[in-house]
Amino acid sequence: MHLTKKAMELKCHQLLIFNKQSRIFWFVLCKMSYKINIRRGVYNMVERMSKRDIVNIYRDQNISKSTIYRTIRECEEGIPCVNLRKSGRPRILNHIREARLIEAAKNKIGVSQRKLARRFHVGKTTVYRTLSSNNIIYRKRRKAPKYTEDQLERIPRCCRALRRVHFVNKLIVMDDEKYFTLSNSEMKGNDGFYTNDYENVPDEIKFKSKKKFEDKILVWCAISEAGFISQPYIGVVRGEALNANIYIQRCLSKLLQFVNTHHANDQIVFWPDLASCHYARITRDWYETNNITFVPKADNPPTYLRLVQFKSSGQY
Repeated sequence: MHLTKKAMELKCHQLLIFNKQSRIFWFVLCKMSYKINIRRGVYNMVERMSKRDIVNIYRDQNISKSTIYRTIRECEEGIPCVNLRKSGRPRILNHIREARLIEAAKNKIGVSQRKLARRFHVGKTTVYRTLSSNNIIYRKRRKAPKYTEDQLERIPRCCRALRRVHFVNKLIVMDDEKYFTLSNSEMKGNDGFYTNDYENVPDEIKFKSKKKFEDKILVWCAISEAGFISQPYIGVVRGEALNANIYIQRCLSKLLQFVNTHHANDQIVFWPDLASCHYARITRDWYETNNITFVPKADNPPTYLRLVQFKSSGQY
């Protein structure tokens, strides 16, 4: 078997590392054996010779007097010649209580380290150390839609209809929109303030004002299964939410341009979400006028929890 030059260099490097580690291991082992031999020799001479004579014997071997005197004192106190394994500090939580603490913390809501510390009569640091050693970390709950029984029954039926009817030999095109408020009160750095006199803080600092239906920035874009992205629409939306007229004029016009540019020769199916403006009467008329095949509202499932997690992670 012929090795390349790079493989030979790697093999030699591994051998050098192994030899270096072996030399260190044997050096430590020999040093420990040398110390044990000295202790055994001192223990054997304690009953037969004086302390000064023992020190003079080992002085010629360049061994410190304090080391010999300490070894003699340990022999007189009855400490064994070979150091035994130390027991260490006893555990605050035994295995049974530790298992109960882990069971009380895992997959529970309303649990904190302080509450667990009071419940098990230990310090907060002990709880933190126990949870960390078992790879249990705190996670924030994510927002997700709350389903009704009817929605839970619709999801599998609608997904079957999508797979067997609407998505057969067709390219999926989806769109989505996101709203951003014009106020800066929702930013992480603007949700609090420092003061030494709370009563005299100005109202614009003390209170976080918010309109019921404030103006928002709308960001919209479409994406296809082939990986193409449309030109986004960015504009101000006044009032409660996006309505059908703005959706047709501002968003669907860019959707039509996107389909004609990238998928003129493809059979596509447009899959919007269940927003009211996506299935308004004038919106459905626009789909039919421009020959845009879309998923009917009856076969469109509610937002599935797994898709919400995928979307919130920013991987789309």
